[in-house]
Amino acid sequence: MLKRYPSIQSMQAFLQAAKVGSFSSAARQLSLTHSAISQQIRSLEDYIGQPLFARVGGRIALTDAGTLFANQLSAGLEQIDRAISTVKGRPAGPSITLDVDPELMQGWFPSRLPAIVEALDGVSLTVLSASRYDRFTFEHVDLALRYGYGEWEGVDSTLVCHDRLAAMASPALLARHGLTLPLTPEQVLTLPLLGYTKRSWIPWLEESGLPGVEPDNIAVLDNAAGLVAALGSGMGAGLARGLLAADARREGRIVPLNDIELPTHYNLYALWPRERAAHVAPLVRVISELVARTLA
Repeated sequence: MLKRYPSIQSMQAFLQAAKVGSFSSAARQLSLTHSAISQQIRSLEDYIGQPLFARVGGRIALTDAGTLFANQLSAGLEQIDRAISTVKGRPAGPSITLDVDPELMQGWFPSRLPAIVEALDGVSLTVLSASRYDRFTFEHVDLALRYGYGEWEGVDSTLVCHDRLAAMASPALLARHGLTLPLTPEQVLTLPLLGYTKRSWIPWLEESGLPGVEPDNIAVLDNAAGLVAALGSGMGAGLARGLLAADARREGRIVPLNDIELPTHYNLYALWPRERAAHVAPLVRVISELVARTLA
Protein backbone atom coordinates (compact mmCIF):
# COMPACT_ATOMS: atom_id res chain seq x y z
CA MET A 1 0.00 0.00 0.00
CA LEU A 2 1.31 3.46 -0.93
CA LYS A 3 1.85 5.76 2.02
CA ARG A 4 0.06 9.11 1.96
CA TYR A 5 2.11 12.13 2.97
CA PRO A 6 1.12 15.70 3.81
CA SER A 7 1.16 18.12 0.90
CA ILE A 8 4.35 19.90 -0.11
CA GLN A 9 2.48 23.20 0.34
CA SER A 10 1.68 22.46 3.99
CA MET A 11 5.31 21.59 4.68
CA GLN A 12 6.54 24.75 2.94
CA ALA A 13 4.04 26.79 4.97
CA PHE A 14 5.33 25.19 8.17
CA LEU A 15 8.97 25.93 7.33
CA GLN A 16 8.21 29.54 6.43
CA ALA A 17 6.24 30.08 9.66
CA ALA A 18 9.06 28.46 11.63
CA LYS A 19 11.58 30.78 9.96
CA VAL A 20 9.75 34.07 10.56
CA GLY A 21 7.94 33.15 13.79
CA SER A 22 4.57 34.38 12.55
CA PHE A 23 1.67 32.91 10.59
CA SER A 24 0.75 36.36 9.25
CA SER A 25 4.25 37.08 7.96
CA ALA A 26 4.50 33.61 6.45
CA ALA A 27 1.15 34.11 4.73
CA ARG A 28 2.27 37.42 3.18
CA GLN A 29 5.54 35.97 1.92
CA LEU A 30 3.78 32.96 0.39
CA SER A 31 0.92 35.08 -1.02
CA LEU A 32 -1.64 33.20 1.09
CA THR A 33 -4.23 34.23 3.65
CA HIS A 34 -3.64 33.82 7.39
CA SER A 35 -6.45 31.25 7.55
CA ALA A 36 -4.88 29.24 4.69
CA ILE A 37 -1.53 29.06 6.50
CA SER A 38 -3.26 28.10 9.74
CA GLN A 39 -5.26 25.37 8.01
CA GLN A 40 -2.20 23.89 6.29
CA ILE A 41 -0.20 23.77 9.51
CA ARG A 42 -3.18 22.36 11.42
CA SER A 43 -3.48 19.56 8.86
CA LEU A 44 0.25 18.86 9.27
CA GLU A 45 -0.12 18.70 13.07
CA ASP A 46 -3.09 16.34 12.68
CA TYR A 47 -1.00 14.06 10.48
CA ILE A 48 1.97 14.08 12.89
CA GLY A 49 -0.24 13.80 15.97
CA GLN A 50 1.23 16.58 18.09
CA PRO A 51 1.57 20.39 18.03
CA LEU A 52 4.45 21.92 16.11
CA PHE A 53 3.98 25.47 17.42
CA ALA A 54 3.16 26.99 20.82
CA ARG A 55 1.86 30.51 21.48
CA VAL A 56 4.38 32.67 23.35
CA GLY A 57 2.96 36.12 24.05
CA GLY A 58 1.90 37.52 20.70
CA ARG A 59 4.19 35.26 18.69
CA ILE A 60 4.53 31.59 17.90
CA ALA A 61 7.46 29.37 18.84
CA LEU A 62 8.41 25.89 17.75
CA THR A 63 7.75 23.05 20.15
CA ASP A 64 10.48 20.43 20.62
CA ALA A 65 8.72 18.27 18.03
CA GLY A 66 8.48 21.28 15.70
CA THR A 67 12.19 22.01 16.02
CA LEU A 68 13.13 18.41 15.24
CA PHE A 69 10.73 18.29 12.30
CA ALA A 70 11.97 21.60 10.86
CA ASN A 71 15.60 20.47 11.00
CA GLN A 72 14.84 17.21 9.20
CA LEU A 73 12.27 18.60 6.77
CA SER A 74 14.48 21.37 5.42
CA ALA A 75 17.10 18.88 4.22
CA GLY A 76 14.38 16.66 2.77
CA LEU A 77 12.85 19.43 0.67
CA GLU A 78 16.30 20.43 -0.57
CA GLN A 79 16.81 16.85 -1.76
CA ILE A 80 13.47 16.94 -3.57
CA ASP A 81 14.56 20.18 -5.29
CA ARG A 82 17.83 18.54 -6.37
CA ALA A 83 15.98 15.49 -7.70
CA ILE A 84 13.64 17.66 -9.77
CA SER A 85 16.42 19.90 -11.11
CA THR A 86 18.43 16.82 -12.12
CA VAL A 87 15.86 15.78 -14.71
CA LYS A 88 13.81 18.92 -15.40
CA GLY A 89 14.28 20.28 -18.89
CA ARG A 90 16.92 17.79 -19.94
CA PRO A 91 16.78 14.37 -21.63
CA ALA A 92 17.63 11.54 -19.27
CA GLY A 93 20.69 9.69 -20.55
CA PRO A 94 21.88 6.23 -19.50
CA SER A 95 22.88 6.04 -15.85
CA ILE A 96 23.97 3.55 -13.19
CA THR A 97 23.64 3.86 -9.43
CA LEU A 98 26.42 2.03 -7.60
CA ASP A 99 26.48 1.26 -3.88
CA VAL A 100 30.08 0.85 -2.66
CA ASP A 101 30.97 -0.82 0.64
CA PRO A 102 32.14 1.93 3.05
CA GLU A 103 35.51 0.26 3.67
CA LEU A 104 36.17 -0.02 -0.07
CA MET A 105 35.08 3.60 -0.52
CA GLN A 106 37.61 4.76 2.08
CA GLY A 107 40.46 2.51 1.05
CA TRP A 108 40.46 1.67 -2.67
CA PHE A 109 37.60 3.01 -4.76
CA PRO A 110 38.08 6.82 -5.02
CA SER A 111 41.43 6.73 -6.82
CA ARG A 112 39.96 4.28 -9.39
CA LEU A 113 36.86 6.39 -10.03
CA PRO A 114 38.35 8.33 -12.99
CA ALA A 115 39.18 5.07 -14.79
CA ILE A 116 35.71 3.70 -14.04
CA VAL A 117 33.95 6.80 -15.38
CA GLU A 118 36.12 6.82 -18.51
CA ALA A 119 35.34 3.16 -19.19
CA LEU A 120 31.60 3.78 -18.90
CA ASP A 121 31.86 6.05 -21.97
CA GLY A 122 29.10 8.56 -21.32
CA VAL A 123 26.99 6.58 -18.86
CA SER A 124 26.27 8.77 -15.82
CA LEU A 125 27.42 7.20 -12.56
CA THR A 126 25.89 7.91 -9.15
CA VAL A 127 27.94 6.48 -6.27
CA LEU A 128 26.40 5.74 -2.89
CA SER A 129 28.12 4.39 0.20
CA ALA A 130 25.41 3.31 2.61
CA SER A 131 26.44 1.74 5.92
CA ARG A 132 26.10 -2.00 6.30
CA TYR A 133 23.14 -1.47 8.60
CA ASP A 134 21.36 1.12 6.42
CA ARG A 135 21.77 -0.16 2.88
CA PHE A 136 19.56 1.01 0.06
CA THR A 137 17.37 -1.72 -1.37
CA PHE A 138 17.89 -2.72 -4.98
CA GLU A 139 14.88 -0.74 -6.08
CA HIS A 140 17.25 2.25 -5.71
CA VAL A 141 20.54 0.61 -6.77
CA ASP A 142 21.68 -0.98 -10.04
CA LEU A 143 24.88 -2.52 -8.71
CA ALA A 144 26.52 -2.99 -5.32
CA LEU A 145 30.05 -3.85 -4.21
CA ARG A 146 29.79 -5.63 -0.87
CA TYR A 147 31.93 -7.82 1.32
CA GLY A 148 30.40 -11.12 2.38
CA TYR A 149 30.44 -14.89 2.16
CA GLY A 150 28.64 -15.13 -1.18
CA GLU A 151 25.25 -16.07 0.24
CA TRP A 152 23.18 -13.48 -1.59
CA GLU A 153 19.48 -14.14 -2.12
CA GLY A 154 17.23 -12.73 -4.81
CA VAL A 155 20.02 -11.09 -6.85
CA ASP A 156 22.72 -12.13 -9.29
CA SER A 157 26.30 -11.85 -8.09
CA THR A 158 29.89 -12.56 -8.95
CA LEU A 159 33.01 -12.86 -6.83
CA VAL A 160 35.22 -9.87 -7.67
CA CYS A 161 38.33 -11.26 -5.99
CA HIS A 162 39.73 -13.74 -3.53
CA ASP A 163 41.81 -11.83 -1.00
CA ARG A 164 44.53 -12.63 1.52
CA LEU A 165 45.48 -11.39 4.98
CA ALA A 166 49.01 -10.58 6.11
CA ALA A 167 50.58 -8.99 9.17
CA MET A 168 51.64 -5.45 8.26
CA ALA A 169 53.08 -2.34 9.88
CA SER A 170 54.83 0.89 8.95
CA PRO A 171 58.60 1.08 8.39
CA ALA A 172 58.68 3.81 11.04
CA LEU A 173 57.30 1.40 13.65
CA LEU A 174 59.94 -1.20 12.77
CA ALA A 175 62.68 1.42 13.00
CA ARG A 176 61.51 2.54 16.46
CA HIS A 177 61.71 -1.05 17.66
CA GLY A 178 65.06 -1.74 15.96
CA LEU A 179 63.63 -4.54 13.81
CA THR A 180 64.46 -5.51 10.22
CA LEU A 181 62.40 -7.58 7.81
CA PRO A 182 61.38 -10.32 7.68
CA LEU A 183 60.13 -10.71 11.24
CA THR A 184 59.59 -14.02 12.95
CA PRO A 185 56.04 -14.55 14.28
CA GLU A 186 57.45 -14.10 17.78
CA GLN A 187 58.91 -10.72 16.83
CA VAL A 188 55.55 -9.61 15.41
CA LEU A 189 53.99 -10.26 18.82
CA THR A 190 56.52 -7.96 20.49
CA LEU A 191 55.04 -5.00 18.58
CA PRO A 192 51.98 -3.06 19.73
CA LEU A 193 49.09 -4.81 18.00
CA LEU A 194 45.96 -3.40 16.38
CA GLY A 195 42.81 -5.49 16.10
CA TYR A 196 39.73 -5.48 13.89
CA THR A 197 36.31 -6.35 15.30
CA LYS A 198 35.58 -8.91 12.56
CA ARG A 199 38.97 -10.59 12.62
CA SER A 200 40.94 -12.68 15.09
CA TRP A 201 44.68 -13.12 15.32
CA ILE A 202 44.24 -16.83 16.15
CA PRO A 203 44.20 -18.26 12.57
CA TRP A 204 47.37 -16.30 11.76
CA LEU A 205 49.04 -17.52 14.96
CA GLU A 206 48.12 -21.13 14.21
CA GLU A 207 49.39 -20.77 10.63
CA SER A 208 52.64 -19.45 12.15
CA GLY A 209 53.00 -22.45 14.44
CA LEU A 210 52.23 -20.48 17.61
CA PRO A 211 49.57 -21.23 20.25
CA GLY A 212 46.10 -20.04 19.23
CA VAL A 213 45.63 -17.56 22.07
CA GLU A 214 44.26 -14.12 21.18
CA PRO A 215 46.96 -11.52 22.00
CA ASP A 216 46.27 -8.17 23.61
CA ASN A 217 45.58 -5.27 21.23
CA ILE A 218 46.30 -1.66 22.09
CA ALA A 219 43.25 -0.69 20.00
CA VAL A 220 40.50 -2.50 18.08
CA LEU A 221 38.88 -0.84 15.05
CA ASP A 222 35.56 -1.70 13.41
CA ASN A 223 36.57 -0.45 9.96
CA ALA A 224 39.18 -2.27 7.87
CA ALA A 225 40.15 0.84 5.92
CA GLY A 226 40.59 2.66 9.23
CA LEU A 227 42.85 -0.16 10.36
CA VAL A 228 45.07 0.33 7.30
CA ALA A 229 45.27 4.06 8.03
CA ALA A 230 46.21 3.36 11.65
CA LEU A 231 48.93 0.94 10.51
CA GLY A 232 50.32 3.62 8.21
CA SER A 233 50.48 6.09 11.09
CA GLY A 234 52.97 3.85 12.88
CA MET A 235 50.61 3.08 15.73
CA GLY A 236 51.01 -0.69 15.62
CA ALA A 237 50.99 -3.90 13.59
CA GLY A 238 47.83 -5.60 12.35
CA LEU A 239 46.31 -8.08 9.92
CA ALA A 240 45.37 -6.25 6.72
CA ARG A 241 43.54 -7.44 3.65
CA GLY A 242 45.51 -7.22 0.40
CA LEU A 243 43.08 -5.11 -1.65
CA LEU A 244 42.50 -2.46 1.00
CA ALA A 245 46.19 -2.31 1.88
CA ALA A 246 47.48 -2.26 -1.72
CA ASP A 247 47.82 1.50 -2.13
CA ALA A 248 49.49 1.96 1.26
CA ARG A 249 51.95 -0.81 0.39
CA ARG A 250 52.74 0.65 -3.02
CA GLU A 251 53.38 4.06 -1.46
CA GLY A 252 55.63 2.53 1.22
CA ARG A 253 53.42 3.53 4.14
CA ILE A 254 53.10 -0.08 5.30
CA VAL A 255 54.98 -3.29 4.58
CA PRO A 256 54.23 -7.01 5.12
CA LEU A 257 56.19 -8.26 8.10
CA ASN A 258 56.86 -11.76 6.69
CA ASP A 259 55.57 -14.21 4.07
CA ILE A 260 52.77 -15.70 6.18
CA GLU A 261 49.42 -15.10 4.46
CA LEU A 262 45.92 -16.41 5.02
CA PRO A 263 43.12 -16.72 2.46
CA THR A 264 40.03 -14.73 3.39
CA HIS A 265 36.53 -16.19 3.41
CA TYR A 266 34.84 -12.78 3.61
CA ASN A 267 35.43 -11.44 0.12
CA LEU A 268 34.31 -8.73 -2.29
CA TYR A 269 31.28 -9.42 -4.49
CA ALA A 270 29.37 -7.48 -7.11
CA LEU A 271 25.58 -7.83 -6.83
CA TRP A 272 22.79 -6.65 -9.10
CA PRO A 273 19.07 -7.27 -9.74
CA ARG A 274 18.68 -10.01 -12.34
CA GLU A 275 16.87 -7.73 -14.77
CA ARG A 276 19.83 -5.27 -14.73
CA ALA A 277 22.49 -7.81 -15.78
CA ALA A 278 23.16 -6.45 -19.28
CA HIS A 279 23.05 -2.84 -18.07
CA VAL A 280 25.71 -3.28 -15.36
CA ALA A 281 27.94 -5.81 -17.15
CA PRO A 282 30.46 -3.18 -18.45
CA LEU A 283 30.81 -1.68 -14.96
CA VAL A 284 31.29 -5.11 -13.36
CA ARG A 285 33.94 -5.90 -15.95
CA VAL A 286 35.98 -2.71 -15.46
CA ILE A 287 35.84 -2.95 -11.64
CA SER A 288 36.97 -6.59 -11.77
CA GLU A 289 39.86 -5.64 -14.07
CA LEU A 290 40.96 -2.81 -11.79
CA VAL A 291 40.85 -5.09 -8.74
CA ALA A 292 42.87 -7.77 -10.56
CA ARG A 293 45.43 -5.15 -11.60
CA THR A 294 45.68 -3.94 -8.00
CA LEU A 295 46.40 -7.41 -6.67
CA ALA A 296 48.73 -8.50 -9.49
